[in-house]
Amino acid sequence: MFWPRCTAVDGCTGRAAGGLGGCPAHLSPRDFERFAGSLRPGADLDLRGVTVPMRLLDAVLGAVTGPDGRPHLGRTRFDGAVLPADAALRGFCVEGDSSFDGARFLGGVSFYDARFFGNASFRGARFARNASFHEARFHRHASFEEAVFTGDAVFGETRWHADAAFRGAVFMGAACFDRARFGRDAAMQGACFRGDVSFKRVQVTRHARFERARFRRGAWLGPLAAGGRIALSDATVHGGLRVHASARQVVARGAVVHGEADFRLRLAELDLEDAVFEGPAAVRSLAHPIQGLAEPAAASGPSPVRLVSLRRADATRLLLADVDLSDCGFLGLRRPDALRITGDCAFATAPRRRPLRPWRRRGRAVLAEGLADDTARDDRLRTLYQALARATADSDRDRVARDFRYGALELRRRGERDPWRRAGLHLLWITCGYGLRAGRAVAWLAVIIALLCCGASLVRHDDRPRHDNRMGGVRAAHMSARNT
Repeated sequence: MFWPRCTAVDGCTGRAAGGLGGCPAHLSPRDFERFAGSLRPGADLDLRGVTVPMRLLDAVLGAVTGPDGRPHLGRTRFDGAVLPADAALRGFCVEGDSSFDGARFLGGVSFYDARFFGNASFRGARFARNASFHEARFHRHASFEEAVFTGDAVFGETRWHADAAFRGAVFMGAACFDRARFGRDAAMQGACFRGDVSFKRVQVTRHARFERARFRRGAWLGPLAAGGRIALSDATVHGGLRVHASARQVVARGAVVHGEADFRLRLAELDLEDAVFEGPAAVRSLAHPIQGLAEPAAASGPSPVRLVSLRRADATRLLLADVDLSDCGFLGLRRPDALRITGDCAFATAPRRRPLRPWRRRGRAVLAEGLADDTARDDRLRTLYQALARATADSDRDRVARDFRYGALELRRRGERDPWRRAGLHLLWITCGYGLRAGRAVAWLAVIIALLCCGASLVRHDDRPRHDNRMGGVRAAHMSARNT
């Protein structure tokens, strides 16, 4: 059946059903009644390019409303359409694919409790005021790429059973995704958030992707759980960043945060290579699971956060608490003096050259880069060791601080060119471990005392025969005198 296109309005490509000519928005009153009467729940609807008046929208929704009180449509097309202000699409149910590409919503719109059983696309759509998708359900792929939300965008308790794409979307007002569920990826690469952002108690089955995203008024991500990766690479955040999450990986390479940054993580590998924090930053491990959110399936047990790279990172102050640093790369850290390490932070340990040392319970703490024999990096490593010694110089980390001071002196000894200074450092290393190995000094002291005792014993042993000879001569002279 051919439905002629509307010619009353430029760009209008809407078509009327039931053999009626023209666009539904421009039908005569009689034809409009026939058009509305021909619609049934589950009918296809094509309003591409139509400037939809409120009476047309109300008539369509009323005609396709089923016994459950929901409007039911089949294949639905609103590409390039202009929808009226305060369009109420509550409970909207689309059983086929739906497309709102390039559509314009002149006022607020509500898709509260809507159902999209097919693919849904809002690519390039424009929302002039507030838009609500609260408790909406998307059963297949949903795209909001390059959409513009002029007012607040509410996606609270929304469920996506597949991917949700917001690449390049612009949020002028507040963006709320609290208690949302993503069946696969939450793709928000290059999105721009100009208002407040909230992702509280969000569950992402695979990856939460914020690469190259821009946050103008800070970002509050969490509590959040992701089965895969939380990606913040090359993101720009003004006003502070807080990530409170459980994930397999959190990647913030090249991220720039103008304000405070706080990472409270669980079971994650964190990568902060090339990141810039203009305010204080902190990385902490969460000891307990996040209530109400499912942790990654492959992760179990109270394992700490593993920081894998701080190379070329820059922070005015950086706190690391209860973080595994055994594989962390530190070379190129811009402000090592601003680093502070507290709690149970594990470092790599140097391999034992003499394994038969039952009195030594552990190896010496070293940096991961320190395990490689590369003399070209000795100066930079020595600076890092000195900075880390200061960063760990508190009551509960004093042993690690001594290990780092020892490592710095070891690198100095290995790279010293002056022969006399190198000899002095060798002597200090052999005798007392640069003053940091009390056991070695005690051992040398015991050896010296033992040698002195042996020497004294030998001296006494040599003097005893002479004494015996003298005593024998005296007794012989005395006996001779008595006989005479």
